[in-house]
Amino acid sequence: MAGMSATVHVLVTDPVRLNSVLITGADRALLIDTGAGPEQATRILAAVRGLTDLPLTVANTHDHWDHFFGNPTFAEAGVTEFLGSPAFVRDSPGSAWLQHAEASEHVLELPAPDALLVTTRAVADGEILDLGALRPDGAHGGESSPRGSAPHRVELLSLSGHTDTDLAVRVGPIVVCGDLVEEGAPPQVGLDATPLAWVRSLDALLALRDVERFVPGHGSPVTRAFVETQRDDLLRAAEADDASGLPARRSGRHVGMNDSAPSTRIDPPSGVHITRLL
Repeated sequence: MAGMSATVHVLVTDPVRLNSVLITGADRALLIDTGAGPEQATRILAAVRGLTDLPLTVANTHDHWDHFFGNPTFAEAGVTEFLGSPAFVRDSPGSAWLQHAEASEHVLELPAPDALLVTTRAVADGEILDLGALRPDGAHGGESSPRGSAPHRVELLSLSGHTDTDLAVRVGPIVVCGDLVEEGAPPQVGLDATPLAWVRSLDALLALRDVERFVPGHGSPVTRAFVETQRDDLLRAAEADDASGLPARRSGRHVGMNDSAPSTRIDPPSGVHITRLL
């Protein structure tokens, strides 16, 4: 695995301008978030298969309907490994029932709540996955490297704040944040949010060394400065116990892609907006 690098693509789909992220290594690929239901998930899957035919693992950033209700479509397509935080594994069955009515307002032909669930493995906080085999650190015989630093390895971070179930994924200079970061709309502070824990989670992401880009659950990839500003917004809201005035912030500048990466494009068969970041 020495010298092996992963590629990172952001796949944007509606409803809700969701960012799914595909990280492709030597032997396997990791997809982060599957969409709101069968139709959206089918388009995401088609875009994924237009980029790689490698075996696929799915990870979910949290237990909101627009991020994990597409899981059964991937299971039906042969995906057998689904990953989430320990709290996601605990809470997602209840979330499927609680959020089904809301999701049905946006998604046609949504399956029944119990049909939205797939068997998911709880990952350890800080667990390292090697994209040569996509197995927990230590199960692969390849050359070791510093924790989370090699671009062919991903680090899974169990966090909280937007929900109790948050999971962030770090690959090289990029962190996939789920809805812990929001670009173009205010951070969504729902009944299951804990603003002070959210601030601590953003502090943890900002403490990661050599990270240059943060991919939000919705909106354009952003810089460290953007995340710092949004962290301060959330701290003020937490201290005031009032999230109603949280601003919608937009990325101050375009976060450029790797020089070797192709331009942003639309995948014709699926209609998915695809950007390569690494």
